[in-house]
Amino acid sequence: MIYKKLEASSDDIALLRAYVGDRKTWRNPKHPWRVEPRFMLTGVPTLIHWDNDTVKGRLEDYEAHLENKIETLVEK
Repeated sequence: MIYKKLEASSDDIALLRAYVGDRKTWRNPKHPWRVEPRFMLTGVPTLIHWDNDTVKGRLEDYEAHLENKIETLVEK
């Protein structure tokens, strides 16, 4: 769903796909993606809409698969 929506957008969008490792690695509370202030991930997948150095929107793991939420995030 994520790729489908991003590909359908008329905007020029760059998608960074970053791996968090296996389940044991990801569940570590000190995982770099969890503690990095720019990201502070709590679940995967997480979609973050950046515009230069500003976060314009974010979808957490429980909503990152919802078509209408992805559309709204891309439109920001």
